[in-house]
Amino acid sequence: MILMKVISTVFLLLITSLASAKNCYESSIVSPTPFMGNNGEVFKLTDGSVWEVKHEYEYLYEYYPSVIICPSTGKLVVDGKTLNVKQLISSKSTPNSPSRPTSAKVIESNIDGDFEGWEGETIVKLMNGQIWEQSEYYYTYHYSYMPKVLIYRSGGGYKMKVDGIEKSVGVIQIK
Repeated sequence: MILMKVISTVFLLLITSLASAKNCYESSIVSPTPFMGNNGEVFKLTDGSVWEVKHEYEYLYEYYPSVIICPSTGKLVVDGKTLNVKQLISSKSTPNSPSRPTSAKVIESNIDGDFEGWEGETIVKLMNGQIWEQSEYYYTYHYSYMPKVLIYRSGGGYKMKVDGIEKSVGVIQIK
């Protein structure tokens, strides 16, 4: 009797793990470059989904890495390491999941001209004509010419991720 319970428990655990493995799929990280794998880093996959690394500090320095992403468990496997991640924006159709529209919007553009980092109240003009102002205090110097940016909804506002800067910074649109 006890042996039957153990066998059935092991069988159920095996089926559960196989079912969750079906929700995993292969993809590649398209931005940022390089992908570091550190807490708070926002990254985009080839399917258009946007994710954030949670509670990890790996310093991977990976350029366009192939990954395995498991949305149901919040796991990302890159270079043999498993990272905890949170999905911020879903793609229109991720493998093995129903297609569903998303109310969240991601804006991808480039900064129009030079970018010298965040100074506390930095104003950024994008190539798409939008103008955004820093709303969250953060200071870092980083010179770049026309870096890529990714703007996404986070909580009640927006965050901007600039290529080459690890941290996403709160912003508000002023035009």
